[in-house]
Amino acid sequence: MSSYVRVGSITLTLLLPILLLALSTPASMQVQAADSCAGDTTPVRWNETVQRLSLVPFHNGNWWSGFDDDVVYYEDEKQREDDQNSQITQDLSLSPEEPWMYETWMLPRLEPLEENHYTTLLIGNDSVGALRVNLSADYRTTVCITLQDTNLNPVNGDIYLLTTEEYNSYTQSYHSSHDDYYGYDEFEESLSNIPPEWRSFNFLGWKSYRDSHEYEKTSEVNFALNLDGPEIYSSFFTGTTWEDFYIVIDAWDNVHDNDAESPDTIVAASVTLITTERSFILPPFTVSLVFLAVLLGTLSIPFILNAKYMKAGLVAEIPQNIVPSLDTPAENPPPPPFEEVPKEIVELPPPIETQSENTQQVWSEPES
Repeated sequence: MSSYVRVGSITLTLLLPILLLALSTPASMQVQAADSCAGDTTPVRWNETVQRLSLVPFHNGNWWSGFDDDVVYYEDEKQREDDQNSQITQDLSLSPEEPWMYETWMLPRLEPLEENHYTTLLIGNDSVGALRVNLSADYRTTVCITLQDTNLNPVNGDIYLLTTEEYNSYTQSYHSSHDDYYGYDEFEESLSNIPPEWRSFNFLGWKSYRDSHEYEKTSEVNFALNLDGPEIYSSFFTGTTWEDFYIVIDAWDNVHDNDAESPDTIVAASVTLITTERSFILPPFTVSLVFLAVLLGTLSIPFILNAKYMKAGLVAEIPQNIVPSLDTPAENPPPPPFEEVPKEIVELPPPIETQSENTQQVWSEPES
């Protein structure tokens, strides 16, 4: 495998989470949810697929609250006058809720939400309206909510998606803020700035589902939700319990710092629930596999760079034009190539004979 292919595969592995994050941003989710808000709806089957709930300031929600309303003891007359002066008069004209909405101690078992519904909730000032549903993991649920007053003017409010466990904490926070039970609201409000990653350790606080489905100071919300599986809650004391979902429209000033204040009017919330059957569902462990691959790819980068660095020193390169020094001997340039000059062939003349071949040698005899 070439180095270009390795670098390309590593880059693609690192950019894959960013691409997945970009595809799941709130902007894209808002656009997808807005496109899915239209569809045929069926009448709501109350207490079968959807249950209507509410929280009002003049009812604390405790089943024993009605037994001791008339039994009040005062030490003196001044304490009675101070208590009467401190009571806030509730304007019932701004509370359209009926008793069956907030006097709910028994919660019926709901069928999985597999139908499209549309309804309008009238929520009083300083009150809360909620829809309890049983979301199915086999369906993609799109929730579209629009807030208006009785004159069809947009009204800012807070919208939350809570599970059963978080809705119980939210209900306790609402009642403690209106009843001032031993300063519980002040202590809870002091912990409202706790970061989301530590909020689960706050036994007095509450959070939205997945720490992301909270929409504050808004008049229109569209969001979609896909469940990986049935929502359950495990506790050491109660064991494993089934969790329903609550779509909460908040019209009171809760303990969050960036929430909307009470609108001083009746809020009409138009709620549309669109369900779409899911054809392909990824198992939950695929998320772990993706992040494991990203982690391993990130950890392998230093080793790959180190290997390339070590291999780079194994290639011997002859330095060029090095200045001679005491440590490096001078290198003379090689002589130019020798060109041999072709030799000319010279013909020698024939030898000249100075004596005849027939000359006889005369020997002289020595004299005696």
